[in-house]
Amino acid sequence: MAASSSPRLKKLLLGVLLLLLILPAIQAQFGWFKTAELDGYAEQAPHPDFTTEGLLDNSYQSALEKYVEDRIGFRELFIRLRNQLAYSLFSVGKASKVLIGDDNILLDETAIRAYLGQDFKGQAEIVRNVRRFKAVQDTMAKQNILLVFAIVPDKANYYSTQFPDRFKHLPRSTSNYTAYAQEMRIKGVNLIDLAHVFRQWKDTAAYPLFPRGGIHWSGYGITRAADTLFRYIEHKGQLDLPDFHGEGREVTYNTRDTDADVADALNLLVRPKPFQMAYPNIVFSEPKAGQQKPNLLLIADSFGWGLIGFYPFLPKLFNEKFQFWYYNRAVGPGDPTQPGGPPVERELDRKTELLKQRVVLVMFTQHNLGTFDNGFSASAYNIFFPLTAADTAQIHQIEQKMKQSTALQDSLWQEANATNRDYNELLHERAVQRYEQIRP
Repeated sequence: MAASSSPRLKKLLLGVLLLLLILPAIQAQFGWFKTAELDGYAEQAPHPDFTTEGLLDNSYQSALEKYVEDRIGFRELFIRLRNQLAYSLFSVGKASKVLIGDDNILLDETAIRAYLGQDFKGQAEIVRNVRRFKAVQDTMAKQNILLVFAIVPDKANYYSTQFPDRFKHLPRSTSNYTAYAQEMRIKGVNLIDLAHVFRQWKDTAAYPLFPRGGIHWSGYGITRAADTLFRYIEHKGQLDLPDFHGEGREVTYNTRDTDADVADALNLLVRPKPFQMAYPNIVFSEPKAGQQKPNLLLIADSFGWGLIGFYPFLPKLFNEKFQFWYYNRAVGPGDPTQPGGPPVERELDRKTELLKQRVVLVMFTQHNLGTFDNGFSASAYNIFFPLTAADTAQIHQIEQKMKQSTALQDSLWQEANATNRDYNELLHERAVQRYEQIRP
């Protein structure tokens, strides 16, 4: 009996194996089963054009393989299965720069390295940037425009004791955050250091200020930060903004908005269990007599959306046509209260736009301070303090000195060839950069 059933069993197993092998092809052709799309941005490879040259140099075959791979049946399911195994068995996140810390808290490797001071830009650059920012701040103050720099907390600093093991014992040196915060205080910049405030709240906050599966501050954290931020702006700007207050809150494990953005990007079969989160119900009052909704320009990284989309503080407290210069270069088209869609650069007269404002809020996260304010104050400084003839003469002298360096010449020629840029343009650009470091 056993001898007669063995061949049938082998045939059955062979049939199952063949079915498993051809099922993805059947799914790709007919799409009989609905599978959830992957989170995050992904672009499918286009079908390659067949050419003899491509066939001979093997580029056609590899491109065709990528085209087929992107369209194989159950691809999303296979990716989620692979990611789940890596996450559950080895505590590895299969998303760019995502690390898994203690208590399954998801962290950003770039932010951890910034916390450790590995991207420190040097004191000279920090002093120069703060000096220019303060000069712009003072110039705008004469036009009754309040310029404020808000440092936003990041998750790596907040959860610095819960890094993955390989980062726990790495040496820590001066970070861009600590140096900028200190220099801005010394120089009298209008600074609201929300990162410092979050550290003070950490042990007493009733609910998480950062979510387990999100990289941005939580909805609850935003409401706490907003209360502090706008009180500061009212005080510094001698403004009376419309009132707002909290009326109850929902406490839930169902995350909202960005509170699970990184967990979603991991594309797992089973998402990590979130912290129990709180979502206060914020009530905004209509402006009372004497209150105002002033013009506002926000220059910020992605944390800026939390004050617009997660909770509508900016459209409710300021002129609804406020502007958002996303990373100081992408000006959102149309309604600035609606995130999403490709950012669009558009021509604008920056001086005119700046002088229209009553409040200019520059807001960047701790780990993004390597680029300070993404060039906002440098641009504004050049607007309010254009180069003089004496400045231009000194830049010319620097160019002449740079031409005497053989090593520098070689480096510039190599860069010019690699980037298809004009050598003299690069030389002048480097000379201006050097001059900006000593410019009075």
